[in-house]
Amino acid sequence: MLKVLFFVLISSGLFAQSLKDKLVGDWIKEDIRLKDGSPILSGNIKTIQLRYIFQKNGNLRVTYDGKSGDRPYIVKGDTIKIGTDTFFKIVSVSDIRLVVNEVSADSSANSLQISFLPAHLYHIGYMPEKYVTRGKDTIYVAKPNYLEPFFIEGEQSAVQYISEQFDFPEFKTGDFYTRFIITKDAEVKGIEILNSTNEKYNGKLIAAIKKTQGKWAPALWEGVPVNAEVKMGFDFGWSEKTVDKKALTTQESSQEKMEKSDEALSEAKYYFLNKNYNEAIRLYGVSIDNNPLNVEAYYGRASAYAVKKDTKKMCVDLLHLKNLEQVKGTELWNKFCNK
Repeated sequence: MLKVLFFVLISSGLFAQSLKDKLVGDWIKEDIRLKDGSPILSGNIKTIQLRYIFQKNGNLRVTYDGKSGDRPYIVKGDTIKIGTDTFFKIVSVSDIRLVVNEVSADSSANSLQISFLPAHLYHIGYMPEKYVTRGKDTIYVAKPNYLEPFFIEGEQSAVQYISEQFDFPEFKTGDFYTRFIITKDAEVKGIEILNSTNEKYNGKLIAAIKKTQGKWAPALWEGVPVNAEVKMGFDFGWSEKTVDKKALTTQESSQEKMEKSDEALSEAKYYFLNKNYNEAIRLYGVSIDNNPLNVEAYYGRASAYAVKKDTKKMCVDLLHLKNLEQVKGTELWNKFCNK
């Protein structure tokens, strides 16, 4: 019995080590959707920049929408534990793709499935722009997800950090466009202000950029550190001042509707849990009116109609989910409504 147990333990360890060996490398997000395979309709989630660089030493570099940070990771069985609070179940991993499912306390369809491509495949067809300086240094022009230096601050992007360090008065508006080099040795050099609406503050912006020294890791191209030119803009209320007022009003109105949708959804869940189904249905409707792509609201209202045994209205909401290509909604519509 002890021999069998020892063999099982050893086999499990080898399996985890094998998966870890396959994970080591540079992975870039190819697709992100709900765990059941349904498409995500929120543009903010669909378009996120996500890059994982797994290292043999148990360190993981995560880049998320311009924010980079290093965290420890371990592989146990088929699960990746990142830091102390992030878990992913490995669905599949090969030389051409990594697919993971988010593991969270939320067991609903809100959990995510993310697929990654190895960087060398993601970069197929991409040729970096580069030039040679008078000093014979080769400089590559940075491009997110393809060739970019890493700002290792975790909670902030370089733009956010520099903006905080830039002593620009809150009561003023301004627009600045800068250029600087992150060398292959992670040094900040060649800072220039390419465009400025308040030139007397240019020196303070250059000083703020210099404060990022020591917080960068160099860009990599074909696995080798390279010099990278970064161009970065800083807009302090300038666009709001100059943008067409009608367009700005439309943008704000759209944002307000999304907020109203989320607020109504939260209230609807409360009334549903307290078995006030009529009020829940009304609030789910408010949520949908403000955001017709709010999948969670359709599921919630369909559930409320199901409790009230109003099959006809339940099927209308399930049909909406089917048309939105939601896997679970399609299964329920086929089971209860497609007769």
